[in-house]
Amino acid sequence: MLAYSLRSREFARRVFRAAGHAPLVFVSLDELADFGPDASTLEMLLIGEAPVADSLGRPVLQSVRELVGPELPLLLVQFDRDAGPVPPTANLVVAAPRDFSDLCAAVLSLLSAVGADNAPLKMTWGDYTFEPARRVVAFDGRQTGLDPVAFDIALELFFRAGQLVPKRTLTLMLPPDEKGPARRRIDNIGTVIKELRSALRLRGQHGWHLETRPRLGYRLVQTGRSGKPAGVGVAVDGPSAQVFSPAC
Repeated sequence: MLAYSLRSREFARRVFRAAGHAPLVFVSLDELADFGPDASTLEMLLIGEAPVADSLGRPVLQSVRELVGPELPLLLVQFDRDAGPVPPTANLVVAAPRDFSDLCAAVLSLLSAVGADNAPLKMTWGDYTFEPARRVVAFDGRQTGLDPVAFDIALELFFRAGQLVPKRTLTLMLPPDEKGPARRRIDNIGTVIKELRSALRLRGQHGWHLETRPRLGYRLVQTGRSGKPAGVGVAVDGPSAQVFSPAC
């Protein structure tokens, strides 16, 4: 993947890893160029929130196509509603996801198109299993449906388990240009946190406790009371402390 923002990079990496793939992550055209002729051997390339031109004035999509060749499938992910027109590019799929679940659907669709067999994603932390396709969290024999904002906040806390997560970090992982009820949810993250603590029973009964640190942020910690192991640790090369095990 070639990702130009934290949100697109983290979201895409999580989707690929949960689907059983180990993605290569590039943050600039220069890094992709340094990959050399091997760039043309990739199965696909996700381009996350790319500008029309990079900081050196190079047209991103045209430059990518020159580096990877004409046949490689490209997925351009644009979270911004006002991203503007996309230059005509061969073998390019454009996706405009609003949240993590939407991105999962777009990536799995392209993986299927290139011949990868992928079941609906599930991500498991101890007793908790997240199903992005339905925005459902299953635990203790129940299934709890969440709205897109609550689902993405819950996922962010689990992916960053053990870390103190400031409200600003949560905001960066949510749509910046949302309107209506979703905007009000984003502007009132503290209320969403309270709802998650109650709806997902994050008070230690099922292995996880959600702490609120006034003026600092939130931290999800293990309590050791889970009925299942917390999952196999996954090595990552980024800021997320991923302790989940894909349950594909």
